[in-house]
Amino acid sequence: MKKLSLLAGVGILAVILAGCGPKKATKETLSQIEECRKAEQAASQKIEELNAQINQLKSENLDSKIEALQQERDSLKNYLQLLEQGY
Repeated sequence: MKKLSLLAGVGILAVILAGCGPKKATKETLSQIEECRKAEQAASQKIEELNAQINQLKSENLDSKIEALQQERDSLKNYLQLLEQGY
């Protein structure tokens, strides 16, 4: 009886381990993985492009602010000169 239960236990354990073993990836799964890799690469490239665009816009925005402040400075200089002349 002990031998029979031991044999049954080993048989059940073997079936469980065989069912949990590694499985090969199907062609469909491999193609999905490849699509995901391509999508990840495209997304990374898009992120880099957008970061470059953000930096460019920040730079342009600073340039326009500098230009506006320089114009304001020049106009205030002209106003100060007019005041010093007595107008």
